[in-house]
Amino acid sequence: MKRFVDEAHKRGIRVMLDAVFNHSGYFFKPWQDVLKNGRDSQYFDWFMINEWPLSNQWDAARRGQLYTFAFYDEMPKLNTNNQAVRDYLIGVACGWVKKYDVDGLRMDVANEVSHVFCKQLRMALKAIKPEIYILGEVWHDAIPWLRGDEFDSVMNYPLAGSMKDFFLDKSLTGENFEFMVNRCYTNYMQQTNDVLFNMLDSHDTIRLRNVTSGLDMYNCLFALLFTMPGSTCIYYGTEIGMEGSFDPDCRRCMPWGDIEQGKYNEQISITKQLIKLRKEEPLMRERNFHFPAEYKNPRVIQFQKMGWGETLEVIVNSSDEDIEVIKDEDSKIMFSRKLEGDVLHGNGVCIRYLSNKQNI
Repeated sequence: MKRFVDEAHKRGIRVMLDAVFNHSGYFFKPWQDVLKNGRDSQYFDWFMINEWPLSNQWDAARRGQLYTFAFYDEMPKLNTNNQAVRDYLIGVACGWVKKYDVDGLRMDVANEVSHVFCKQLRMALKAIKPEIYILGEVWHDAIPWLRGDEFDSVMNYPLAGSMKDFFLDKSLTGENFEFMVNRCYTNYMQQTNDVLFNMLDSHDTIRLRNVTSGLDMYNCLFALLFTMPGSTCIYYGTEIGMEGSFDPDCRRCMPWGDIEQGKYNEQISITKQLIKLRKEEPLMRERNFHFPAEYKNPRVIQFQKMGWGETLEVIVNSSDEDIEVIKDEDSKIMFSRKLEGDVLHGNGVCIRYLSNKQNI
């Protein structure tokens, strides 16, 4: 592990580990000790047990006799209200940082561990490595975890859901999109918005390619992702348009053979364009939006981001009809799909710099 991290660091790559502190595996020695010794086990209070003995070990969670992860009896829930458990887990996390020099931790099922544990973990990790990045897996609004004393950021599932909902629900309008995106970003402080972990799919969701009707819709969403404030995250395989249904199908092996044969060259090229644009153009990362609403078609998304004397405009036509892009003779197209002259076809996207626009 240390060699892996060292080699990654040499290449400018930072390494974040997935930390599962909400529950343990069935063969975790403290849990095995509980199964063997029951209430006499020194680890009995390490787990959230409501009734002992268990009437049926493999049906105990659904009977309410103990808490587990997602009712899987082989994954007993750890009691992070117990200081002994907190000390053990914090020791493990600090060991990873000291021994391997990892750069971040992603807290699995972060909303189900105690706030006291999260606070103590942060203090311990930051004392060792102040710049370490602590990310929480929280699927809903995460304000209680983002007050500066627990996580640095969370996985931005609300944004991912809002963006996908807009494209899948044809009754939603550009105004609805504006509301949904603004709601995601007005929940948190500015410092948090700047580092939100933005993605469109993950190891726990159906892959984006399976959700969208084709690569045109796929790349509209993908392009929008790269214009959002925060930290853009690409789940492995999303850069090539990899398919996958519900877990575990969304965790397929990377199709290296097909990649080497050039099957995904087009999508890889698009991904590289967007990454380059995100890195080189500050307005792609700008946190402030302006929605001019200049198009009558309700399925058009239009927003502008302004700064440094320039205006970057994003136009997405999520309808089945062509639209005529408002003329700007000196505009500079930075990225587009399905744009012919001034006509943006259905499920087309255009990212451009406008001329002679003033900041507002």
